[in-house]
Amino acid sequence: MDALLEELCNLFDDELERQENVLAVCRAQYNAARAHDFEYLEAKTAALVVLLRDGTQAARKRHGALREIVDHYGLPVERQTLTDLIAVVPDPWHRRLLEFQHRFREVLEAIREVVRQSGRFIRRSLSILDECLGALEQCSEAAPGAYDADGLENRTRVRLPAFIDRKG
Repeated sequence: MDALLEELCNLFDDELERQENVLAVCRAQYNAARAHDFEYLEAKTAALVVLLRDGTQAARKRHGALREIVDHYGLPVERQTLTDLIAVVPDPWHRRLLEFQHRFREVLEAIREVVRQSGRFIRRSLSILDECLGALEQCSEAAPGAYDADGLENRTRVRLPAFIDRKG
């Protein structure tokens, strides 16, 4: 059993490193978006996709090791969580798994915060862009002769020379 628990700890160590890399990439994406560095943003997004794919493959390995361990300790399906596993394994595994759990929580909370910040920034940027595009649309004058976008009003729009519309 010690060999399986050692393998699980090694797999958790790899996953923790991967999640720390995800955090670093998410922070870099946020900074790139704020700096309007879209090439760097795309590169970091590609790196994030690779990390997420690797994480999915690594999860399969962890589940294989976990299956044997939870079977050994007789944990029922509804109690097959890291917290419940920590409660039944002896030291030094108890302490090591508890430390992993603590570090995972810290990193995942940091990732959540960066994602929240990024979401707020993106939503605000889109709102400003939408306002600007709306203002550009208001620069046209209505004239009789055609229907509006909803097909309700008979009018045409005479547009001032513009290079941007809502489609970009």
